[in-house]
Amino acid sequence: MDFFDAITKRATVKRYEKKDVDDKLIGVILYTANYAESAGNLQAWEFIVVKDDEDARSQLYNASLKSDAVKSAPVNIIVCADTKKLSLKYQERGENVYAVQDTASVATIMVLTAQMLGLGANWIRALDEDKVKQIFGIPADIRPVGIVTVGYPAEKSEIIRRQPIENLTWYNFYRKKYNKAYYFQTGPKEEVFKPIVNQLIDKLKKKK
Repeated sequence: MDFFDAITKRATVKRYEKKDVDDKLIGVILYTANYAESAGNLQAWEFIVVKDDEDARSQLYNASLKSDAVKSAPVNIIVCADTKKLSLKYQERGENVYAVQDTASVATIMVLTAQMLGLGANWIRALDEDKVKQIFGIPADIRPVGIVTVGYPAEKSEIIRRQPIENLTWYNFYRKKYNKAYYFQTGPKEEVFKPIVNQLIDKLKKKK
């Protein structure tokens, strides 16, 4: 699967097969996630991989407001933000804003990497942070922001339909239409758009 397909054909997985995920694949997911964009390149994130421990998964299931994805996933990765590291450099905005922005960037890369590896994933945002801290012994200055569930999908999930990007993008000023991009002129037709993207990527590679 190429990167374009990983993005446009991604589907949120809610139920997983009872099949182990090789630790090497988890390693790839964590490795790529560590290259996410971060404020000041602080990499103010930490991860807890919950795997092969039914009791830990059961407790995480309850703390995630009983998410079916967490319950069935063979791997749950708790994505945490180091709020102390961020607040030391960026004060309140670092702790309250950059912590969420950076970990969301991490989660996106994790989900896309899982997709490209032939796995499925889900970014779980709903969780009781205090309970998660208590269960896993997380210190006060480390904030559990969400959970990435990983595994082999038990069913084919429907690809979520999207609003047309031309209805969400403005040119210089809010509500002034941006209709200069080729995509807007052709519409969301993969057979037209995908070759253009690949051509642009090839050109960039040749320039290097």
